[in-house]
Amino acid sequence: MKRAILLVTVFLLSLTITALSQQSGSKRPMTFEDILELKNVSDAQISPDGKWVAYVVTSVDMKEDTTDADIWLVSTSGGEPIRLTTNKKNDNQPRWSPDGKRIAFISAREDKPQIFLISPTGGEAEKLTDAKSGVQSFQWSPDGQTIAYVGLQDLTPEQEKKQKEKDDAEVVDKNFRFAHLWTIDVHTKKTKEIVKNDYVVSDPQWSPDGHSIAYVATMTPKADDGGKSDIWILDVDSGKQRKLFENDGPDNAPRWSPDGKQIAFLSRDAKNGNLGQSEMVVVPAEGGTPVVIVNASSIQPSPAVWATDGKDVYFNASDRTTSQLFRYPAVPKKNAIAKLSDRNSSMGQATFSKDRSIAAFTRSDIQHPGDIYIAKLNGNFEPVKLTNHNPQVDGLALGKSEIVRWKSKDGMEIEGIVIYPVDYQPGKKYPTVAFIHGGPAGAWTQAFPGSWGYNAHVWAGRGWVSFYPNVRGSSGYGEKFLLSNVHDWGGGDFQDIQTGLDYLIAKGISDPNKLAQSGWSYGGYMTAWTLTQTNRFQAVAVGAGLTDMYSMYSTNDLQSTLDGYFGGEPWNNEEAYRKASAMTFIKQAKTPTLILHGAADTRVPPDQSKELYMGLKKNKVPVELVFFPREPHGLQEPRHQLDKMRREYAWFSKYVLDIEVPEIKASDSK
Repeated sequence: MKRAILLVTVFLLSLTITALSQQSGSKRPMTFEDILELKNVSDAQISPDGKWVAYVVTSVDMKEDTTDADIWLVSTSGGEPIRLTTNKKNDNQPRWSPDGKRIAFISAREDKPQIFLISPTGGEAEKLTDAKSGVQSFQWSPDGQTIAYVGLQDLTPEQEKKQKEKDDAEVVDKNFRFAHLWTIDVHTKKTKEIVKNDYVVSDPQWSPDGHSIAYVATMTPKADDGGKSDIWILDVDSGKQRKLFENDGPDNAPRWSPDGKQIAFLSRDAKNGNLGQSEMVVVPAEGGTPVVIVNASSIQPSPAVWATDGKDVYFNASDRTTSQLFRYPAVPKKNAIAKLSDRNSSMGQATFSKDRSIAAFTRSDIQHPGDIYIAKLNGNFEPVKLTNHNPQVDGLALGKSEIVRWKSKDGMEIEGIVIYPVDYQPGKKYPTVAFIHGGPAGAWTQAFPGSWGYNAHVWAGRGWVSFYPNVRGSSGYGEKFLLSNVHDWGGGDFQDIQTGLDYLIAKGISDPNKLAQSGWSYGGYMTAWTLTQTNRFQAVAVGAGLTDMYSMYSTNDLQSTLDGYFGGEPWNNEEAYRKASAMTFIKQAKTPTLILHGAADTRVPPDQSKELYMGLKKNKVPVELVFFPREPHGLQEPRHQLDKMRREYAWFSKYVLDIEVPEIKASDSK
């Protein structure tokens, strides 16, 4: 009987795909396998003379169950891209030498990641560093003779001996291993450890004259201490160090002005704990009082890039469901703000030629995967596409999208993205799945949905509406909106989702009897919460979700973030934590639930899913719990990613559409 049902199901799916292909011409619906075949284009780095762009292309190797990243090169005048590296291990972070004659990058082709050098004209890559603990990041000196790099402090002989003998007991919050700053002479390969304080160093930035380095220092490697970072200045010749600015909140991303007299950086005070947006400020390099040039209330800027004359700074920032390039004056000036780009797309971090005449960046939209673009800055900002790394997408039938806005229960305007079925017919009601983003300060953008967590075109090819709401607390809408779910998890954000679905139902788009919801991390929290607050959904999928906020507090790695959202520790504010926990209301749950979690997750410990599973099982709610071995908070292994997508689709097909799909056999998930 099961075999007969399976054959009928496969036959019906085949008829559906055939019909969709006929309606879309020769194009076929997208599959989950297609998602993993997409090449990811990232980290566009333009050469100093503006003639070339180095970048990274990452592809999936299903046979080896891993990813492979390589360095590519493309001319800004057009032409076929050139693949510079072909090693099966990941090559990342391409950075041009100041004279444009070499590209340095970090490669994992040996035991530890090291810096390699390669000529843009091709040839074999030359290994530069031999750091015992590997290299995390680096920057060229202005004269191109030296590279400053960050790496973990080396183990002492005694520590190495204990590690080898497995005499390696760990005492919590003690004996941290810090990241230090080193320099290496590019010609002699002589190294020197120049910052070896007991804190974590990151983001080294040389001054224009090469005599100083600004860097970010964090107290410990703990994620929870990330909000206590400071900027320090090192005098390279004398070794003297000084803190640039005293602030209880985080200071990051120092960037020197062209004359070396000022530093722009991102700063946030401690009034909202680890929550809120950072403002961009400028301070004299010798120290002093910072001047705000980008206010935190409006947008969250990326690190600054100074104009050649030092009068302006460029940066990228999220803008509702898009990301754009902005230019602000380095000295506040009324009506001098400019949004250079204005496209319904997702734009990656821009890099600039030395004379700031041209910018390079990645760009994608809902219909097109990311590729390399350039744009001139001395006129209208018109992006020019240079690459096409996913031509196979042209043969796929994709769903159309729309930005929708609605009023939530309290009158707040909420925005989201709807991606329609490939064969969408106005007036016909469709099964709908609401996907809730993580964060909670994440946001859905108008980027191509081509990942294991964002794959709407596959659902569109199977006749589903995909709904991506940016609930209150999302980024890209200003700091007031970002903080509007503080002390209110499970309140207004929950209503934002429900009223959004009400809007789609009222428009005749969504079938009220065929609804599903899915989310990962905070999206998993919201989905677990939802299944205890309403029975309107036919099925849900909870990915790495927070389910018991009281037990979550002491077992995860971001206590200060929860302090900010809930107003303190759970033992001092028990009611706030209990009333926002799905487990408090577990007896109200009736919805069939699929639970997915990485077995090595430290951000949201797997026991959170075990609690939800046992609560649903004991209350006789259909439930399935799946752990992915070795996986942290986000899935990294391709077979697990494929398993997650297939399993989620099978669960919703079964409980929303009453259709059984073939058994999942994609991975070693348990």
